[in-house]
Amino acid sequence: MNAQDIIIGSGPSGYAAAVALTARGRDVLILDAGEVMDEAAQALRARMGSAEPDQWSAEDREAISALRRSEKSDSIQPFGSDFLFRLPAEMADYAEDNGVHGLKPSFACGGLSNGWGASVLPYHTSDFEGWPISLTDLAPHYAAIAPLVGMAGMRDGLADFYDGVAMAEDRLLPQSAQARALLERMEHKRDALARMGVHFGASRQAIAPGCRACAMCLYGCPYGLIFNAGDAVARLAESDALRYQGGVIVRSFAEHVDGVTLHTSAGKFEGERLFIAGGVLPTTKLVLGALDLHHEVTILDSQHFYLPMLHRWNAGEDPAAEARHTLAQAFWAIDDPAVEKHVVHAQLYTYNDTYAPDMRARFGPFADLAQPLIEGLSRRLIVAQPFLHSDASPAIGARIAGGRLFTRRIDNARTKAAIQRVKRRLANVAWAAGLVPLTPLLRPGSLGSSFHCGGSFPMRDRPSPGETDAQGLLRGQKRTYIVDASVLPAIPAPTITFSVMANAHRIATEA
Repeated sequence: MNAQDIIIGSGPSGYAAAVALTARGRDVLILDAGEVMDEAAQALRARMGSAEPDQWSAEDREAISALRRSEKSDSIQPFGSDFLFRLPAEMADYAEDNGVHGLKPSFACGGLSNGWGASVLPYHTSDFEGWPISLTDLAPHYAAIAPLVGMAGMRDGLADFYDGVAMAEDRLLPQSAQARALLERMEHKRDALARMGVHFGASRQAIAPGCRACAMCLYGCPYGLIFNAGDAVARLAESDALRYQGGVIVRSFAEHVDGVTLHTSAGKFEGERLFIAGGVLPTTKLVLGALDLHHEVTILDSQHFYLPMLHRWNAGEDPAAEARHTLAQAFWAIDDPAVEKHVVHAQLYTYNDTYAPDMRARFGPFADLAQPLIEGLSRRLIVAQPFLHSDASPAIGARIAGGRLFTRRIDNARTKAAIQRVKRRLANVAWAAGLVPLTPLLRPGSLGSSFHCGGSFPMRDRPSPGETDAQGLLRGQKRTYIVDASVLPAIPAPTITFSVMANAHRIATEA
């Protein structure tokens, strides 16, 4: 099958590239593994999505929440389906990670947007240090992507700090009472927090209008309001803006004088240009193999950790009973070189129904005796999830051998001290906001488990072999562009998906 432009992958970056290319009138074909949700899970989602939350049966409520989320990425099973990280038969021996990282490939239609946290922020001006592009280059593409993902938030203190995209309107999701109280307390301490280099505000989420505040966000939105790239690609295909073919594993590609040839599990495809948006691990494996590159590349990570805190104020209403969303409720940004050279981003989560089970597991055999304490503490618990820049984070070394991708952990001597400095600053912020930071319970996230990863083929002003230029064009190639996170020169601390989409849109617009 022929096309002007072939895109590999239907995740957020593939969708963003498709939007830009179809707007230019290009003939676009998306090739995708396209794993989909099991029929039973689809039926559960349809049943719950066709009714209001107070009409859901107890059986359906239990079914959607039976599989608890944890730091283990393969435990994310929307509506009980394992499709998000299910490997197609051809990829059964996909990789050997030796347990060194939590990063997993997704071959689902829509990729990781089937199970993401929906947090969206542009990168800060300072995050582009050493890049061949600047915030000015990316800003119009942030503006183009924001309405496509349904960016919800407030024009608050964060808006001036993260000025890469203007909030078109105030559209705040149904916050928890804990989040409202926290932000109000922080507002009263704004001057003191500013002296600590702290900027704060409500979270920004890629969620369409109509939130029912059903508190099921962590298990999958029954109403399909959380942005999903697979659904967006399907709408483009239904409108005949592009063609989509699932069930395809791309094995290799090669440029020739007239275009690019792809060899796949479904036969040969020809296109004038190729845009690779397969996700960090699949893209790394495909490019290394297709170009016969045997050197090790570095996949950068943004180290994250969890800091539990207890609020000191009277919560009033039982947080387990109130209507709310359960994604990140607030964002903190720490911009102080005494803490870290680069901006530190933190996401704040108020009460959700995973807190008590997690605490019971930590109490072990004493869980039954401690049940009243666990229930009381879980209702006062607010968890911060801070992220560091990749310069202060460990990384993943990746190489191809025998057609398989092998990885190893690359430690960073800066990470431990950086975590300690950030922890101390967060503790000071917490006390000022009326929180008790439980610093002895800080828990580092495992390498790659946040999926804020990329950089295996970074954009450079003067790319070396295995690197790309500012348009994501691989050195030595004339028609092959990489548009996913693999081209980021660094992984800044703020949320990654929004910036990856904006960059993919930029590359496809300029290519």
